[in-house]
This record gives sequence, structure tokens and C-alpha cells, in this order.
Amino acid sequence: MRDDVLARALEDPRGTAARILDAAEEVFAEQGYAAASTREMARRARIPFGAVHYHWGSKQQLWEAVIRRLADRTRDTLARNIVPGTTAGETMDNLVDSFLDLLVARPDTVRLLLRLRLEPRERLTPAIRAMGRQLDDLGLAIIRDRLPEATFDGAAAILVISAAFIGALADVETQEELLGGDVYTSRPVRERLRRELRRVARLVFQVPE
Repeated sequence: MRDDVLARALEDPRGTAARILDAAEEVFAEQGYAAASTREMARRARIPFGAVHYHWGSKQQLWEAVIRRLADRTRDTLARNIVPGTTAGETMDNLVDSFLDLLVARPDTVRLLLRLRLEPRERLTPAIRAMGRQLDDLGLAIIRDRLPEATFDGAAAILVISAAFIGALADVETQEELLGGDVYTSRPVRERLRRELRRVARLVFQVPE
């Protein structure tokens, strides 16, 4: 991955490298890695096709950069927004709210997380797998820190709750069929799903009502 280019893109969100990265995130989220075209990325970024490879080198390097930015953004947003509660239940609700609000604000993040679960194993390079482990460890550390008395199978709990979030938020068609709207445009639908995700999280992490 081009760490120097990623740093430049983060420093200058309107620069060419950042525009390519934004376009790549959209295309990877919509189409997955194999079907994603660097020509389509260039078209969406409104830059010459050659600029994609000049700045990022290859589609694989862009893929890793998109996932790195997603992981860093998720970690930083959660760290900033998590508010301790006066009870274990309130603390868990705040954790759910922080993650839900992050994903609703960035639909491409939801689609990318889903794509990551569906990609062939060989597409998950050592760097990407390391990022995933770091996020899992962060989730467990936050739970253990905020709820030190809770007893649960940490790895299984993280797997279950992350699947619940990604599956529920990615499936917009079923949201519309069952809830009469989607979480991205309907506040009532978003609050219905929030309540249910809070309930599921309390069950998974063995937090009393």
C-alpha cells in the first residue's frame, strides 16, 4: 500500500489522490474487488485514467488503502463518540448508538464491510486481515473496559453483533419491505432498528436490562 499517498490524501481531501480514493471506495463498495474498474474510478474522480496508476500504483494498492482508511475512520470515530453510561445497560446502548450512527452516516462503509465478508480469502491480504483483527481487538477492549464484570465469549460475541449490524444495515430492500422505509432516509425506521440492535447487543454481551 502507498502509505505516503494515503497520508497525502488524508491531508488534502480535495486533492487528486483523495478524489481517486473516494471514487475507489464507491466502486469497490458497489461492485466488489474483481468487478471494480480503475477506469470507472477515474471517471468518477474526473481525472485522466493514467492518474489512478500514477498516484496509487495498482488496483490492489487502492483496495488496501480504502480498507485502511475505513478501519482508521471507524476506530477514530468510535473512540471520539463513545460516552460512558451510569449503568451497564446505558453504556451498551451508547456503544450501539455510536456504531449505528457511524454506519448510517457512511453507507459505503456498510457495503464495504459486507464486501469484505464475501470476498475470496486470497483477496484479504495480510495487511487487510491485520486491520480486521485490530478492529476486533478494539471492540473487545472497549467492551471489557466499559463492562468489566460482563462474562461472554468475546470472539463469538463480536462475530454475532458485527454480523447483525452489517446484515441489517446493508439490506435496504428488506428494510423497506418490513419497516416501510430505510434507515438512511427515515428517522422512524432508524429508531426502530436502533431499539432492536440495543436489545440484541444487551443479550449478546449479557448486559442486564
